[in-house]
Amino acid sequence: MEWQTARMAALASIVVPVFNGMPHLPATVESALQQTYPQVEVVLVDGGSTDDSWTWMSSLGDPRVRIERLPLGTTAAENWTEASRQARGDFVKLLCQDDILHPHAVEQQVQDLERHPTAVIALAQRDIIDAGGKTVFKSWGTHGLAAGLMEGRTALVRSYARGTNIFGEPVAVLFPREVLRQALPWNDDRPFLLDVELYTRVMLTGDIYVRKNSVGAFRISASSWSTRLAQSQTEQLRWWQEQVARTVPTTAKQRISADLAVRLQSIIRRFVYRYLKLRGAFHWQADASTN
Repeated sequence: MEWQTARMAALASIVVPVFNGMPHLPATVESALQQTYPQVEVVLVDGGSTDDSWTWMSSLGDPRVRIERLPLGTTAAENWTEASRQARGDFVKLLCQDDILHPHAVEQQVQDLERHPTAVIALAQRDIIDAGGKTVFKSWGTHGLAAGLMEGRTALVRSYARGTNIFGEPVAVLFPREVLRQALPWNDDRPFLLDVELYTRVMLTGDIYVRKNSVGAFRISASSWSTRLAQSQTEQLRWWQEQVARTVPTTAKQRISADLAVRLQSIIRRFVYRYLKLRGAFHWQADASTN
């Protein structure tokens, strides 16, 4: 799309919480700076890295980039929250330090929110890539959701019934800034739910807009949240299901389906992780030549 309009495009913020982000951080930031959307700022907030992340961040000369440093010991939720609060744009996307945005991601999702003012989240699919950047799954996510505008509470029940987070990681999500600010802080009491716990609070307040194409790539690796927390995911998801059921009306059939689904998802997750581990997908060194 050409952004030749009578008014200047609204500013969009891509915020990146960083903790020991090398070697993938440069590619992540490059993908944020190469957006086709014309008004983008990139905010990097370091949470006490002990690698070369801060040195590399300090070397950046692009005027669209701002950096901040937090002390060692900052939690993931505190870093995500501070990064979100630093956003100056009308729209905000939180991008994890090893994920990748496709060039049209911000342009497409800003359009989705501007055209649908009742939407409190723009949601899209994402690719799943391994540590070396090879695609594992293409256009993944939004299962059970139709493209277009839908009520947030309805989307929550769909995710509840499937026993998993069908919305995806932050790479797939764009918020209006004021909506995100009102929902802060991010909460990592249950680390696997760091993203979906805030999504839930936001979705209870309005509609979502679903786009059925990939806007970025989520990188799985030995250090990723989902890999490290594989053993506790089912327990945390069950807790989340209970919270949704207390807030949004559900039927007996949906509750039975949700219980069975979370068990099935646990089996599938263990199988997939085992398969990916066997193929070396979690280790960057194995595929470094493809980056």
